[in-house]
Amino acid sequence: MTLVRGECVAPGIAVGQVYLRGFESNGAGPRIAADEVEIELNRLHQSFEKSRVQTEEIKQKQADTLGEAELRIFDAHLAYLGDAMFVTEIESQVIQERFSSREAVQLVFAKYDRIFTLVESDLLRRRASDLRDVATRLLRNLEADAVRGGDAPSGPYILAARKLTTADMFNLDNEQVEGIVAEEGGMSSHAAILARGMGIPTLTGIRDMTKLLRDGDLIVLDATKGEMVTTPSDIMLAEATTNSQRWRESQEAAAQPSKESKHQTRDGTAIRMFGSCGSPGEADLVHTFGMEGIGVYRTELMFLADGEDPTEDALVANYRDVIAAQHGNQVSFRLLDVAAATLAVKAPQPERNPAMGRRGVRGLLAKKSVLRMQLRAILRAAVDVKNVAVLVPFVTTLSDMQRVKAALVEERVGLMKAKVACATAVKIAPIIEVPAAAMSLSALLNESDFAVVAIDDLQAHLLGADRDNAGVRDYYETVHPSVFEMLARMCKDADFRKKPLVLFGESAAEPVRVPFYVGVGYRHFSVAPVRLRGMLKVLARYSADECRRIAARILEAPRTLDVQKVLVNLELE
Repeated sequence: MTLVRGECVAPGIAVGQVYLRGFESNGAGPRIAADEVEIELNRLHQSFEKSRVQTEEIKQKQADTLGEAELRIFDAHLAYLGDAMFVTEIESQVIQERFSSREAVQLVFAKYDRIFTLVESDLLRRRASDLRDVATRLLRNLEADAVRGGDAPSGPYILAARKLTTADMFNLDNEQVEGIVAEEGGMSSHAAILARGMGIPTLTGIRDMTKLLRDGDLIVLDATKGEMVTTPSDIMLAEATTNSQRWRESQEAAAQPSKESKHQTRDGTAIRMFGSCGSPGEADLVHTFGMEGIGVYRTELMFLADGEDPTEDALVANYRDVIAAQHGNQVSFRLLDVAAATLAVKAPQPERNPAMGRRGVRGLLAKKSVLRMQLRAILRAAVDVKNVAVLVPFVTTLSDMQRVKAALVEERVGLMKAKVACATAVKIAPIIEVPAAAMSLSALLNESDFAVVAIDDLQAHLLGADRDNAGVRDYYETVHPSVFEMLARMCKDADFRKKPLVLFGESAAEPVRVPFYVGVGYRHFSVAPVRLRGMLKVLARYSADECRRIAARILEAPRTLDVQKVLVNLELE
């Protein structure tokens, strides 16, 4: 039995046999003969046609499951499959260089992949991900009779892939995929977005997969904990199978509104639970899970799904669907939070570190046309609706808030003058993820209706550790006293200003930390809908007074080790 840790992309538990994809040999074969060129071209064209048909069928099949923005991902794939330049470049490798169609696809893809992944642009990296999905599907169809392992198992299985791609994740029987483990693939890839949307437990960052697994091996995948267990014992297998079934049942049960689930501590202290989501489909889940609205709606997918900026009318339609799904509950739209390069902002030279560069509000202020289009779309979508807010990402200074707030007022006045129906007022709030903003929260709240604390990013910046970098995972996961001290300090500042604070992020739903959050004064949370039940169970265990005592013990702990001891004792209670 071997336990391997990875990065959780989509939470959940799965047990099943492994099916390996994407580990075929990429070695170059002999050049083809002149009389084989036409045969290879026919194989290539058949692969393109088959890939187009498969992609169209998958899109149609998922039309009732995925939201409009997610479905546009498949439109991007179809665009590549119909790109004459892409097809011609592959054909020329077959005709001029006498490569097989398989090797021609690999060579052309490798060229584009290097170009896209070496630039400092989130958009181009996502395009590389889309192109990789298309190339993978082409290769699968070219190698249909030679792929190691043959066709997918007839029953449920766990997909083990070199890279997390939609080509392997989506076959026409994709409901048989119980879970996914991959060597490579990030949280923001389109495959990751779709895995979360479909509720498929997914883990990435598992190295040397072929040394760990073979087709047919039975494994236990606990993506929530970030763990994969190979050759599990009978006892572990039985327990994991039970837990997997319970997890699936909990997802089904959670999808039904429950009036009995009260959002409060054991002694009745009210806690407001909002959902975090990024598509109309996820927005529907927020309501059906019985949450009180959307605390953070990520607006990036509309801009990144097909590589082109959406029109203002398209944004209005999308935002109206999101608002309508909440039936009058609050909806807070986070403005576009991407690197400046994605917004085509001109710069003297590429940014060496876009994550610390002109991202979020910095990029929007450098490309005001996008900022103002989003603000107009939100105002138009929120006509005759209350409880709509604008969230400003990556705020550092008071000036950031003031400039966005001024733009919001100007756009509302402009719409009213043009006699375009719009909201008379929307709330505005900063997203606190930069330590400097956390330390000056009191001043920021003077310009805001409330504030959102993005705890994952704030912790990453405070500790100087990228949460998606496995090499510094230990630093990011450190329960450093300064993180807890800053969270407590912000609560005091917000209480003094009598403004709400919304705690947002994966760490906001971490069960062992929830008592601390409540103890220092957090009463508003924005988490993924699937995390709601777990949080409610924790809240039901503690009274507000007990939470305050736990928080005091953590704040008194002078070292990381001391904080860890307090948290470990909570887990043992």
